[in-house]
Amino acid sequence: MQKIHSVSVRALAEFAFEKGDLIPAARAASRMRDGVRGHQALQEMLPVSWRPEVPVSRDIPINGRVLRVHGRADALYIDRDIVRVQEIKTTVKDPTAILKYDYPAHWAQGEIYAALFCLNEGVGQAEVRLTYARLDGKKQEYTEEYNAWELEERLMAYAGPYLDWITAVDDWKDRSKPTLDSLPFPFDSYRAGQREMARAVYLAMKNHSNALIEAPTGIGKTAASLFGALKALGKGFVTAIFYLTARTTGRRAAEDALDLMRGKGLAIRSVTITAKEKCCLLEKADCMGCPYAAGYYDRRREALKEAMRVERLDADAIRELALNYELCPFELSLDISETADVIICDYNYAFDPKVRLKRWFDSKSRAGLLVDEAHNLADRARDMLSAELSGAKLAELRRLAARFEGKESPMARLMGELLTAFDGREAERESLSELPEGIVQAVKRFTEIAEELEAAEPEIVDFVYEAQWFVRVAKQFDAASYRALIVPEDRYMTIRLWCFDPSKHLKKALSRVGGAVLFSATLAPMEYYAAILGADGEADAGLRLESPFPRENLLALRMPVAVGMKDRERTLTAVSQIIHAMAEAHPGNYLACFPSYAYMTQAFRRYRMLWPYDDVICQESQMPERARQAFIECFQPAPKRSMVAFIVLGGVFAEGVDLPDDRLSGAAIVSTGIPQLSFERELLREQLDDADDGGYDAAYTYPGLRRVLQAAGRVIRTETDRGVVLLMDMRYKQEKYRALMPPHWDVMDVKKMSELNERLKRFWNDGAEE
Repeated sequence: MQKIHSVSVRALAEFAFEKGDLIPAARAASRMRDGVRGHQALQEMLPVSWRPEVPVSRDIPINGRVLRVHGRADALYIDRDIVRVQEIKTTVKDPTAILKYDYPAHWAQGEIYAALFCLNEGVGQAEVRLTYARLDGKKQEYTEEYNAWELEERLMAYAGPYLDWITAVDDWKDRSKPTLDSLPFPFDSYRAGQREMARAVYLAMKNHSNALIEAPTGIGKTAASLFGALKALGKGFVTAIFYLTARTTGRRAAEDALDLMRGKGLAIRSVTITAKEKCCLLEKADCMGCPYAAGYYDRRREALKEAMRVERLDADAIRELALNYELCPFELSLDISETADVIICDYNYAFDPKVRLKRWFDSKSRAGLLVDEAHNLADRARDMLSAELSGAKLAELRRLAARFEGKESPMARLMGELLTAFDGREAERESLSELPEGIVQAVKRFTEIAEELEAAEPEIVDFVYEAQWFVRVAKQFDAASYRALIVPEDRYMTIRLWCFDPSKHLKKALSRVGGAVLFSATLAPMEYYAAILGADGEADAGLRLESPFPRENLLALRMPVAVGMKDRERTLTAVSQIIHAMAEAHPGNYLACFPSYAYMTQAFRRYRMLWPYDDVICQESQMPERARQAFIECFQPAPKRSMVAFIVLGGVFAEGVDLPDDRLSGAAIVSTGIPQLSFERELLREQLDDADDGGYDAAYTYPGLRRVLQAAGRVIRTETDRGVVLLMDMRYKQEKYRALMPPHWDVMDVKKMSELNERLKRFWNDGAEE
C-alpha cells in the first residue's frame, strides 16, 4: 500500500516560492484576524452564483508516491466550460501599490486550487482572480486565464520540490527504523524499576493512553522513559517524541541519554527548543527590525536541508546553523521540530495555547509526550491559562505612546480610554466567579482598534498581544475553573483571569496526542496529582516504583525544632548547631535548605557568626547562569573539609541539580516547605475545599512536601552514594506528613544533640568499615 503524504494548498505554494520576513507574534495574530474580516467582507459581496470557502482534495501520484493536496478555496464558480477561483489576500499596504506578480506564491495558491477543481470536475478552462484588499474597502484585482493541461503541469512543478523534501524525510525514517527495532538498553543492566518504567511508557504509547509514574530520584528516569518511547516510535505507535522539561539540566540529561543510545547504534534526529530570549543572536530579543528575521524565508530551505544531516541539534548546533544562514535560531528550531524524531523542550510548547506547536498540538496528532518533573506542571498550567492586565503598566505605556507619537495620537488616546476601566481608587481586593463584563468589553474594543494602528514601540505591541490573550481567556472563562481577581494598586487596579483548576485543559490536551507519560520523584499522593493533571481516566495507569538503592545508604533523621515564623529568631542558634553537627560529622559537601530567602539569609549570618572559619556559601536572588554554574562548581568531589551551601527550597539548586558520588553528603531541610500565604493560594485553598475538603493540603501541604522531597533527592544519586537527610520541624511528627514520606527512608526520630552526634558518627563509621 502506497504511503500518502498530505499537504495543504497554501503550504505547497509557499514551499515552492518561499520568501519574506518573520512577523512578530502579536502582529501575526492581528493580521490573521484582519484576514478573516477581509475575507468575510469580500465574500459577502460576491454574486449569488459564487460559493465561498469551498473545500477540495485530490491525490496526486508522482514517481511512485502519492501527495494528497487539500485546502479550502476563498471563492469558487463553476459552469460547464470554466472554473473560476478567487484568492483573497488582505494587506495593510495600499493595494493599488501591489504589482501583478509581486507575490508568486499567491498566484501559485490560486493556480493549485484551479488545477484541483479542473481535475475533479473534468473542466478544460480556468480563471484565477487574485484580489488584494484593505479593511477600509480599497482593493486591487488581477485575473489570469489557463488551460487545464497548463494548470496540471504547474501543479506537478510545484509538487515536485515538496515531494523531494518529504522523500528526504522518509529516507531518514527508513534509515532510523531498523536502529530503533534493534536498540538495546544503553546500560549493561537495568536498575531496579527501570525495566518496569520503560514498559509502562511503551504501553502508554501503544495504547494511546496516559501513565503517571512516581520514580525515586536516581533511578534513571530519563534513560528508561526515552528507551520505552523510542521502542514505541520504532513500531509506529507514535510519529515523534516530545521530552518536556522545565529545567536546563533536564534538557541536557535527555540530550546525553540520546547520545548514549547513538553510541549503541541508534540513528535518531533530536532538536532542542530554547526560549527565544535565551537563544537570540542580538543583545535584546526584539523581532521588529531584526536582521535575522528579515528575509528569513528566503534562506530557510537550505538551512533545513543541512539540518537533515545532523542528528543532535542542541542549542549550540542550532546557533551555529542560524549564524551560517543568518536566521533566527528560535524560529529555526521550531521549523526543524516538524521533521525531528525527538523534540526536547519546555512544557509550554505542548500545553500553552499562546505558543504551543500548532502542527502537533492544535488538533489530534500521534505525538508521544514524556513529561519530566510532572509535579511542576499544574502550577505552570495555571500560569499558562491565566491572563492579567495591569492598570499601572497601561498608564506607563500611555505615557510612552504620548512621548513618541504625541498626546493626541490615536494610540495614546485609545490607551487613555481603556485606562478609565482600570480606575482603582474605590476598588477592593476581591475574587469574582463571574467576568467583570464592563472591563472585558473595554479591553475587547481596545484590541479591535489597536490592531489597525500598527504600534511601533515593542512594549506597546506586547501589551496589545496581552490584551488579545485577555479577551481570548475571557471567552473560555467558567466558574468551575476560573476566578476574576481584582487587585487595587493605588490609582489603578490589576485584573487577573486566574485559572485555579487546569485539569480540564490538561485532560483535553492529553487526549489529543498519541500517548503521554507524566513522571517525577514526587507525586504523592498520586490520586491528587492524577486528578489535577488530567490523567485520571479509566484507561490511565499509575505506577509507583521503589528506590533501587540500598536503604542503609541513607540516614534519614527527624529532629523536632520550632521553626514557625514566630519561633525563628528564638531557635536560630539551635538550627545552626544542628547544621554544623551534620557538617562536622564527616568531611563533605552539604545543603542547608530554607523555605524563604529572608530565613536563609538570617540563618547564614548566624552560622558565620558562630563558626567564622567554616566553608559556607549562600544562594542569591536572581543569579545569572554564570553565577549558578560557579555555585555548583563549589561541590567538588572528595573534599578534605566540609562545605555548607545555604539554599532555598523549591529554588534552582534544590531541584534538578545532579551531584553524584561524594559531591553531596547530606541535606538539612528546615521546615516543611509550605508556601507563604498569598491571595491566590488562599483562594486555591477555598476553591478546592469546596470541591473535596482537601484545600489546605492541595494549596500548602503537597507543594511544601514536594519541595522537601526534591531537595532530599539530591543526596542519593547512584548505587554507591551515602548520605544524610535531616528534617527540622515540629510538624514532621504529624501523621499526614509521616504518611507522605517515601517508604525507603526509614526515618528515625532524634531529640537531643548528643543523640544526633552519636547517630551521625555511627552512620559514617559504618560506611568506613564497609
